[in-house]
Order: sequence, then C-alpha cells, then structure tokens
Amino acid sequence: MEPIKLRTRVAIAILVGCAASSCGSMDSRGTMPSGAPPPVKSGEWGGQHIAMSVTSTKTDIEFDCGKASVTGALNADADGAFTATGTFLPERVGPTTPDAPPSRPMRMTGTVKADNMQVKIVLTDQNEDVGTFALTLGTIPRLIKCR
Repeated sequence: MEPIKLRTRVAIAILVGCAASSCGSMDSRGTMPSGAPPPVKSGEWGGQHIAMSVTSTKTDIEFDCGKASVTGALNADADGAFTATGTFLPERVGPTTPDAPPSRPMRMTGTVKADNMQVKIVLTDQNEDVGTFALTLGTIPRLIKCR
C-alpha cells in the first residue's frame, strides 16, 4: 500500500472516530455539555428581607410582607442563570381575613455562583417589581414581618 493512501485512510478513520464519539460537540468554554442544567443547591438561603428554602421539588420564599412558591427544581444554566415562575401571596398587617389579597403570578430570575445568589422577583399580572435580593446558602435571613 502506498504511504499517501495509508495516511488518508488513517486520517479518515480518526475523523470518523472523532465524530462518533462527539468530540466536536463541546460548548464555548471547551467542556462537554452535560444535558440537563444543574439544579440550584438545596438548602436554606437567606438575605436582607428574604428567606428561601430550595428543594429538588419546590422552592418556598418568604419576604417581609409576602410569601411565594415555585413548583419544581430551580435549574441554572452553565453560567448560573435561572428563571422560574410561581405564585406570590401578599401579606398585610393584622389578622388574616376572608378578603385577604389573592395570589398573583410571579417570575423569578437570578444567578447563582457557588453559595451566593441574586434574584429579581416580578409580579407578572401587572409587571410589578417586588425587588432584587442577594442571598447566601446557610445564612440566617433578616426579615421584618409586616404583622
């Protein structure tokens, strides 16, 4: 067999093997994609005016004057960004009454880096900004309840 033909066959074999093993499907940082986005770490997150309890099946959030919940896991992309929808229940001073404010739809967007998280909460029915909050995993929240 001639040397050129042998080199060509070896090169073709390498290319076919590379394609079959998905060596060309790396992301922009040169790492292999892992499929599903990683979930935000489970546990108790706290910050000024916010407490968040994250599990693999739901997230409960408590604010100074409200509560919210998100069903399902919070999954972040490779850069730590996430978006989730849920419901927000406003609270007000005094006892609970039958004419309490109704639940409202909300969107939570944020980023997580290691044990630190930034979130923005918007009530989507009227595009009302609840606020932007910084949280840390394992930190005791500082809430000032409106009760």
